[in-house]
Amino acid sequence: MVVQDIQKLLETRASLVYVVSEEEERVEKIVASAASKVLGKSAVPYTWSCLEGLRKGTEVIDATTDPVRALAAYLKIKDSSPLVFKDLHLVLDGNAPLVRQLKECARILRPSRRTVFFVCPHMVLSSELLPIFRVVDVPLPTFDELSRMLDGAIDIMPEAKSLRQSVTPDLKAKLARAALGFTAYEALDAFRSALMNRDAVTIECVDAVLAEKRAMVEKSGVLEFVTSETGTWEIGGLFNLKKWLSERGEAFSPDVAKYGLKPPKGILVMGVSGCGKSLAVKAIATYWKLPLLRLDMGRVYDGLAGLPEEAMRKAIKTAEAVAPCVLWIDEIEAGIANQKQKAAGGSESRVLALFLTWMQEKTAPVFVGATANEVEVLPPEVLRKGRFDELFYLGLPTKEERKEILSIHMRKLHLDPDQYDMDYLAASTEGHNGAELEQGVVSAVFEARAQDAKVTEHLLANCLRNVVPLSRTMRERIEKIEAWARDRAMKASLTVFDSRN
Repeated sequence: MVVQDIQKLLETRASLVYVVSEEEERVEKIVASAASKVLGKSAVPYTWSCLEGLRKGTEVIDATTDPVRALAAYLKIKDSSPLVFKDLHLVLDGNAPLVRQLKECARILRPSRRTVFFVCPHMVLSSELLPIFRVVDVPLPTFDELSRMLDGAIDIMPEAKSLRQSVTPDLKAKLARAALGFTAYEALDAFRSALMNRDAVTIECVDAVLAEKRAMVEKSGVLEFVTSETGTWEIGGLFNLKKWLSERGEAFSPDVAKYGLKPPKGILVMGVSGCGKSLAVKAIATYWKLPLLRLDMGRVYDGLAGLPEEAMRKAIKTAEAVAPCVLWIDEIEAGIANQKQKAAGGSESRVLALFLTWMQEKTAPVFVGATANEVEVLPPEVLRKGRFDELFYLGLPTKEERKEILSIHMRKLHLDPDQYDMDYLAASTEGHNGAELEQGVVSAVFEARAQDAKVTEHLLANCLRNVVPLSRTMRERIEKIEAWARDRAMKASLTVFDSRN
C-alpha cells in the first residue's frame, strides 16, 4: 500500500514530500521500487545525509554536506531520479537559508517529474513550510512483509536447512503476527535472536519474539505493557457490563467480518472512585485474550518523548501495530483537554483533536478502555457516539454486589465465605466501595495474624466497620456524579441507582 502511495506522488509530480518514518533504509527501498515503476527503468534514487552529502549509489558529489548546497546541486541535475533527503530534523531549526532553499525547490521542481522525499522520525515542519509539503506517514511492516523477513532471517542462520524443514505454516504465521509492531530492523533482530543457536523452529521462538515486543512497547516512552490476571468474573456484580463484553467476545476474530461487523471502538467507564473502573478495563483484556497497553498521559506532556502531539501520534501508531489490543487510558479527563483548555488552545487542544480524529476514523482493532472520575468536564464531542461505543457508570455496589466482592477477596486470602454470615456482612457495609471492602478484609487478616488467632466474623465486621467510606466523606460529590449519570450513561450494574439497601 505505501509503495502505491509513493508511486502516486511521483505520478502526480509532487515536488516535496515529508515522510514520517524511523526506517530510512526501508523508505529508500520503497522510493526506488516506486520510481522504477513510474520511470520505467531500474531507478536508483539520490540520497543525502549530513555526513556523506549528496550521492547516487557509489557516486558521491563533492562539497554537498551542506544541505543548502546539496539541494542547489540536485536542482541542476538533469537526471529524473528522486532524492531521499535524510537528517532534515537535525539541520532545519533556525536555518534561514535552508528554509528559503526549500521554498525555491518547491517552485522549481513543481513543473518537473522530480521529487524530494525528506525522511524524518517525527514532524519538524513549521506552519510556514507545511503548505509546500505533502506528508506521508509510513506504516510499520505488514504481516506479509514480516513473513518475507522471517524467510530471510532463516536463510542466513547456520542451521538454515533444518530450520526451514521444522517451520510449519502455523508457526510461521504466529512468528510474523508476534512481530507486528516492529520496524524492519527490530523485526529482523527479533527473528535472529529467537532463532539463534537453534536447529528447529518451536513455540519458544514465538515467546522470544513476544518478549522483544514487550521491550519495544516500553521503549515508546508513553506506553506500558500491562500484565493482568483479572478475569471478568472476578469482579463483583456489573451484570450489564459483563453482558456487553460477552456479546462481543468474538468481535476480534476473522469470522466476525463475514457478517459485516467491525470490532468495537471502545468504552468510557466513569463513576465513583474505588468502584473498579481500572479493574474493569484490565478484565476486558484478560477476558478477550488481548494484550493490554496503558497510555501514560503524564509522559505524553512531560516532553521526554517529544512534543505532546508527536508523543500521542507515536503511541497511537505503536498501539495500531500491536493490534488487536486493548489501549487503557486511565483518568482520561486529566490527560485530554477539558472544555476550558479546548477553548484556550495549546498542546492539550491539539492532542484532543488528534485523539478525536483517530477514534472516529480508526480501522485498526484497537479497543480503547478509558476511565474517568469527572466525566462532566470532558468536551461533548468526546462522549458522543462514534468515538466510544458505550458510556458505562460504575456506582457504589448494591448489597448483593458487596456480598460477591467480599467473597472474592476472602477467597484470595484463603478464607471460606461459607463459614461466615455474608448477608450480615454485606448489609453492614452499605456505602462501601470495592476498594474499601478489600481493605477491610485485608485489615482483618493482618489483625488476626498479629494475635495468632482465626479471622472471626466479629473481627471481620469490626474491621469493615472501621473503614470510613468515601460515600460519607464525599457524599455531595457522589450524589452529583450519580445525578449526572442517571440519564446519560448505561448502568454497569442492574440496580446501580438503587444501591442504598
